[in-house]
Formats: sequence, structure tokens, C-alpha cells
Amino acid sequence: MRTRKDMLWTWLLPDTMRAVDTREWVQCGGKWIIFDRMNRILHLAEGLGPYIDSGEIESAKYWNKDPSALCVYSLDRDRGKVLDILQSLGAGGKRVWEYDYAMDKNLKDPVTFIYSWTSKFRTILQSYGIGGTLRLVSELLKPR
Repeated sequence: MRTRKDMLWTWLLPDTMRAVDTREWVQCGGKWIIFDRMNRILHLAEGLGPYIDSGEIESAKYWNKDPSALCVYSLDRDRGKVLDILQSLGAGGKRVWEYDYAMDKNLKDPVTFIYSWTSKFRTILQSYGIGGTLRLVSELLKPR
């Protein structure tokens, strides 16, 4: 497994890149999002390497601040297997499944969708504070 870090995320990628069926991913691709303290997220991330390299998990990324979130990507047909892997590695109960692009599927479960977005917003606020969050949003919205 190799890593790539940017301003917000550390990406966990397979050593060998794999072809992805873009159409299938748009319809069925998603992620488990686990919310926890940074030390717990780092522990989970370390354990994902063999699963990412074998292809059992597509990839993952984690938020570079504390508290943190870990996004673990897979197709929806594999999400039960990926959840089993995450639980075997010690993932806690603050987690949610979310589709990447299939917003219609996300909206079919509005309680889960709202939980996901409020948890993301809470994590950002706790990580950066109000002022830092506003600066972060401003930075992200700058034209490049």
C-alpha cells in the first residue's frame, strides 16, 4: 500500500493501480465512513494495507486532523465484507455507509444521510474550530 497526502486527506492506495469501471462506480460505488479519534483511525488505516493491495478494498483515505474520519471505498455488493474487515480491525460504532455519486440511493435513507453529513460537519468544526473552518472553506473555494 502506498500513501499520498494533501491538505485534508491521507490517501491509502494499492501498490499497483487497478482499472475501475467508471460507470459501475458511479452507480454502485461508495464508502464506509468511520468517525473516531486520530489514534484509532491511524490504527485502522495501518491494518487496511493487505486488503487494499489484494483488492478486497478499493482504497481509503483519512482526515488529517483530530478528531478524524476514515473513508473506506468499495462497491455496494462488497460493503458487508468490507464492514466485516473493519470490525475485525476494531472499527467502532460511529460509522455510516454512503454512496459516492448515487445521490438518489443516499436520499432513500434520509436518516443515514443526515447522520453522515452532520458527523462530517461536526468533525470539521472540532478539528479546525469555527475560525479555522471558515478559513478552510475559503481556501477550498479559491479558484485554481
